[in-house]
Amino acid sequence: MIDLRLRGLKERPECYHLSHQVMGSHVPLDNIRLELTPTRFYLLPYHHLELAEFVSAHDRDTIALSFVNHKVRIAGRNLRYLAVALQERAVEWVMPVPEKYAEAWEGAQGLIQSIEFE
Repeated sequence: MIDLRLRGLKERPECYHLSHQVMGSHVPLDNIRLELTPTRFYLLPYHHLELAEFVSAHDRDTIALSFVNHKVRIAGRNLRYLAVALQERAVEWVMPVPEKYAEAWEGAQGLIQSIEFE
């Protein structure tokens, strides 16, 4: 495991962020931001979400989201908690982790390796 302190990072950057909590529950959001790259993102309204599918395979999890006019596929490891948070409309944003930092996420709550948008 890479010690992020040795690389000048105080803590592990997030690959997704949840809304704040009120009385122990996350506040539902209207939109989700998909950060595909540091210079490109999409905002999609949760009320356009028609279908969500979570599939866990041998070494990779996949979340497929179908919006009214768009499809999104999120792939990574340990993504079940993220899928449940999507159900609650609690995910504010998601972004893939750069390949060079993937080792630091071993055993973490979730690792997004890729996001496909069409």
